[in-house]
Amino acid sequence: MKLFHEVPDTQAIMLTRGAYRQVPVYYRGERVYVKYGSGFVRLMAHGGTSCPNVRWDDMEQHDKIVRGVGKFSEPVWKGPQ
Repeated sequence: MKLFHEVPDTQAIMLTRGAYRQVPVYYRGERVYVKYGSGFVRLMAHGGTSCPNVRWDDMEQHDKIVRGVGKFSEPVWKGPQ
């Protein structure tokens, strides 16, 4: 079973109904997530997430998180599993 692992020194800014908040970033396999409330939300392309009412605005750069061209390409974890 793959568990969630925190990405050191990396934060993301999330937006929910006009309110911004800064949250820690995690990975599970190659997917990137953020801690949100008591659970986790997956980050997707174009600022989307696995939760329809939540969007991501920005994320600190990390050498193991790869994004394609453009600010909102889906982030992918390329570090050790």
